[in-house]
Amino acid sequence: MARRQSPGDRTFRFVVRLPISLHARIAETAHRYRRSMNSEIVARLERSLGGLPGRDESEIEPPFFRHIEMTFRRDLSDQETNLIRLFRRLSQRQRDALTELLSG
Repeated sequence: MARRQSPGDRTFRFVVRLPISLHARIAETAHRYRRSMNSEIVARLERSLGGLPGRDESEIEPPFFRHIEMTFRRDLSDQETNLIRLFRRLSQRQRDALTELLSG
């Protein structure tokens, strides 16, 4: 069943190379949940990029990420650092609205 797109709901075609084993896992999972591989990948990316409620985000961070971040942000408090992390999880629309709110 095709989903209707609203004017602001555009898609972007993106080609990605996957290891064969990962492709097979995605295909199996998509089949289990009765959705296309594309829908499965989009759903998982949205979930992943939306943060991990109740879990430590460090589980998905690349190695040395915190060390590199802290090197460039030594002067920020824990509260400011947390604010940056939360801001990064927002959609562009939410970021724009928050920026406008704080600027006004």
